[in-house]
Amino acid sequence: MSPRFIVRSQSPEHDVEEYARKHGWSKVLDVAEDPASGEIRSIEWAMTGGAVLKFFEDDATRCSYFFIEAEYSNLCLSMTRHAVHEITVYSRDELLRAFDASPSHTEERRKALLMVALGAPHEFDADVCHRINIAIHDQEPRTRSAAIYAMSYSPSSEYLPALRETAERDSDDHVRGDAQEMLDVFGQVGIADS
Repeated sequence: MSPRFIVRSQSPEHDVEEYARKHGWSKVLDVAEDPASGEIRSIEWAMTGGAVLKFFEDDATRCSYFFIEAEYSNLCLSMTRHAVHEITVYSRDELLRAFDASPSHTEERRKALLMVALGAPHEFDADVCHRINIAIHDQEPRTRSAAIYAMSYSPSSEYLPALRETAERDSDDHVRGDAQEMLDVFGQVGIADS
């Protein structure tokens, strides 16, 4: 599976749809957003060689992103390079720099953090973890809650110590509750200390 790539466009769904259409790939799934049922906007196309292009609109950031799944890693890498060459996306460095440049305690910082986490690989990433750890110690409770939510994009046992500390010691009841809820979710999906 490729990393997630956030589409940089005023019409991201159209751009990804055009990319797939241009190459003659069939749409195999089209799910409309339905907040009542928890469904997020998602589309899938069958690509060359059995690879699948998966497009989503993230409900927290409202950013659209895609990733590619393929049975063989070389096919996945090749199709990912192809897609990123033709679809304008935010680079990893841009996302990290946007967080680093954002002022503490602001909505801008919260959105930058969520975009860093959304644009991260599916597995643990030390650079993303570093930004989450900065945010979880921010003075602003909403930024600390955003840090907890950011952990959900790439769940890892590496986050457990910070979650436990926050659930036990944060000065804000809501933030403590968010941390405990994320600990419960991690436990339900089998994420434990390594």
